[in-house]
Amino acid sequence: MKEREVFRNTSRVKEERYNYAVGIAADLFLEKGIDAVKMTDIAENSGIGVASLYRFFETKTEIVIRAGSILWKRINSDFLEYINRWNGKTGMDKLVYDLGYFRNLYVNHRSFIKFLDDFDHIMLEEKVPKERLREYESSVVNFYVPLSEACEMGKMDGTIRKDASISDVYFSVTHALLAVCQKFIRGEILTGDNFYNAG
Repeated sequence: MKEREVFRNTSRVKEERYNYAVGIAADLFLEKGIDAVKMTDIAENSGIGVASLYRFFETKTEIVIRAGSILWKRINSDFLEYINRWNGKTGMDKLVYDLGYFRNLYVNHRSFIKFLDDFDHIMLEEKVPKERLREYESSVVNFYVPLSEACEMGKMDGTIRKDASISDVYFSVTHALLAVCQKFIRGEILTGDNFYNAG
């Protein structure tokens, strides 16, 4: 076997082991929470030595970021399945249906919402530079396209005002809905936080 082929095979094996470890870490973070999972847990569950794991990822935060990218890709797949089931008639129907995904997210992916909440706190606490989050950010589900399509459809069929701004809807409503999901996951903090029918 030529030297170049050996190198390619070795690189592929390393990449496969790297991806496998990230997948295992993602599952563990969902199951137990980020704080409860140690690098030794990931090593043990993936069959990769701790020293090798640290060669792949300098810190636990690094593997958390990579795991976050994988988890968002899974959610993206779920979201695409969800929006493809829409069978309404108007743009407003579609907008309401698409935004309904956040309820689906809360009901069916609670551990992912918890992961996001923990992730945000860790990134802020550790002051992770934005440059290190670029890959993660690119994997976050882009709700903008389907919501934009719904708004345009609604403007054409008259169910949404012509001067409605999709960017206002997108940035205010989607971020608010995700924040509400995270708040519900955290549970009641103040006595006034009474979450009736949150599920």
